[in-house]
Amino acid sequence: MTSTSPVTAKPGRPRDAGADDRILRAVVDELAEAGIVGFRINSVAARAKVAKRTLYTRWTERNDLILAGLNTLGGHVRAPHTGSLENDLRILYDGTANAFDGPQWLIAVRCSLELPDYPELYALFQRDCIDQPLAVVEDVLFDAHRRGELRPGLDRSVAAEAFAHSITGFSTHIARLRGVSALGVREQFLDLFLHGLRAEGGAAGTG
Repeated sequence: MTSTSPVTAKPGRPRDAGADDRILRAVVDELAEAGIVGFRINSVAARAKVAKRTLYTRWTERNDLILAGLNTLGGHVRAPHTGSLENDLRILYDGTANAFDGPQWLIAVRCSLELPDYPELYALFQRDCIDQPLAVVEDVLFDAHRRGELRPGLDRSVAAEAFAHSITGFSTHIARLRGVSALGVREQFLDLFLHGLRAEGGAAGTG
């Protein structure tokens, strides 16, 4: 009786390690040129030099792909937890201002004007690109409140909104035309913001 050796399976095609980065860069380029309304999966695949099925194995929905591209423009922020309100806010300010300082942020601004016409995508954008960063600032303020660094009765939600939107306002094209930038006014802004937050005679943390 003749025995048959098992057939060795041929390995599949290895996953392209650089595909994700190329795809996300292609998404940003597509958004810069066509916006959300003109965004095309075929065009992204061509820009990234990948097959459409490669896109769909990573992002199954068009909205997920657009959101992934938008997320690369602003970056992700995390609470620093340094033990000092001033140090925490300084780190958050620099990270946010640096993200807004590049020309790519203008792409996100353009897309944000189109987002209200796409309710599902807008909800995801608000969750990941607006609510999440605000929650981080509120987390920092909550820690400062527990350490006694905030004045009594401060509305931390309003303070977080003021912090984030001020940096955004300093980063607009109009602000730049006026010679104002988020990085340029950092010390003045933080001094003003902290003066309004710090408790009278409260602990200043480890500066």
